Amino acid sequence: MQLKGIFQITNWQESVTQSFDHGAKLSKALVSQSYSGEITGSSEVHYQLNYESNGDACFNGFEFISGTIGDRPCTLTLKHHGSFEKGVAKSQFVIVSSLTHAELLGVTGGFTSGEAGQANYIIGSSGLG
Repeated sequence: MQLKGIFQITNWQESVTQSFDHGAKLSKALVSQSYSGEITGSSEVHYQLNYESNGDACFNGFEFISGTIGDRPCTLTLKHHGSFEKGVAKSQFVIVSSLTHAELLGVTGGFTSGEAGQANYIIGSSGLG
């Protein structure tokens, strides 16, 4: 099974947890997103980010999706590992939990950000990253 679509960031709350010389920093973010495409619904993402002085970052985190796949309710937990370079965010992820779709456990995917807080996602492949 391959699932494709778009998510839209609807809220991004980020706070710096530690600052370093020359603009490098560690931060955490709580992000809300809405999903369309083969998954419809919403998600909450908890990211930890490590920014370099040039503004590029690497991040990891967990995302909790609640919605539908087709006409079936779905809940999915994704474990992310990604980067933000030259204004583009990319992440590879794996589904680590689902109460509704056990067949998706261990399935990988990814996203690549576009403009205006949107990103294309693919689940069930090596992803877009």
